[in-house]
Amino acid sequence: MDKKLISILMVNYNGKELLKIALNSIKKQNFNGRFEVIIVDNNSTDNSQEFLKKKYKDIKLIQNKENLGYCGINAGIRHCNGRYIFFTNNDIALDKNCIRKLAEALDSDKKMGIASPKVVNYFNKNLSSCGTWVSRSFYNGHFKFNKDFRKEIPYNGIALIRKEIVDKFGYLFDSDYFAYAEDLDLGLRTRLLGYRVVHIPKAILYHMHGVTMTKNRKYNLTYLMEKNLLSTFFKILSIKSIIILLPYVIVMRFIGALKDVLSFRFINSIARFLAIFAVIVNMPSIIKKRISIQKMRKVDDSFLFQVFSEKYLFSRHKINV
Repeated sequence: MDKKLISILMVNYNGKELLKIALNSIKKQNFNGRFEVIIVDNNSTDNSQEFLKKKYKDIKLIQNKENLGYCGINAGIRHCNGRYIFFTNNDIALDKNCIRKLAEALDSDKKMGIASPKVVNYFNKNLSSCGTWVSRSFYNGHFKFNKDFRKEIPYNGIALIRKEIVDKFGYLFDSDYFAYAEDLDLGLRTRLLGYRVVHIPKAILYHMHGVTMTKNRKYNLTYLMEKNLLSTFFKILSIKSIIILLPYVIVMRFIGALKDVLSFRFINSIARFLAIFAVIVNMPSIIKKRISIQKMRKVDDSFLFQVFSEKYLFSRHKINV
């Protein structure tokens, strides 16, 4: 591991035009150290791979044989040599000081495992997220504030993480998740090791919201989100917490399904129940992962619950994911 090096790990799928913007912003980073850029391509069909080989010969390209979603990024981990890994998808642009601010935050606090940037909409420059929240019902989302301040949060999908944390698990995102809630799973696993995830408002990231997922139907997104959130619930929490919170978790799913029915989104309602069924069917695999994760636990659930809140679950001002 090179302590002067930061690894930038990006996943791409049919994002040739997006890559130009993202990589240009990386080149402009105001940082005293060194970067290496590793791009994992999920079997793109838009000539992304040929484009990278021709225009960015200094970048290491990893080619997956199929589209593995955001979790395809795992293929690039063994190629990361830096002390920190900045993990991201391709629909972003970085403020010139973004990575420097994140790295300074991790350098200043050994118990901070992940440093998360403030997210601004790329197109209209409006504030999108000042961090994330998660409820004990295992529903989650983003919030925003008028004033900048550091805040401990449960997760973020694009951030700077200590490589030693990734090495402990052997992967960044659970490969069964494809997309959605994989970042919450990572954040809570990081907290199980005793590390904190912190929102760093001076580090600014511009995100092209929804560009890479616009072709997915709403009910498929609901299915993935519900399945992955429930899987994380069973993997991360203690048996005692699972027993106490399971009725709340299930009731909130039924409320969500009822709201879908009342809004005439019947397929979306069915997707919620299909997700529950999928979790039941996959429970042996979930339990196997749970055993592996729990062996690394350094803190009890009270430390996890410090970043849980029911406040935003019923707030009209939250930004849903």
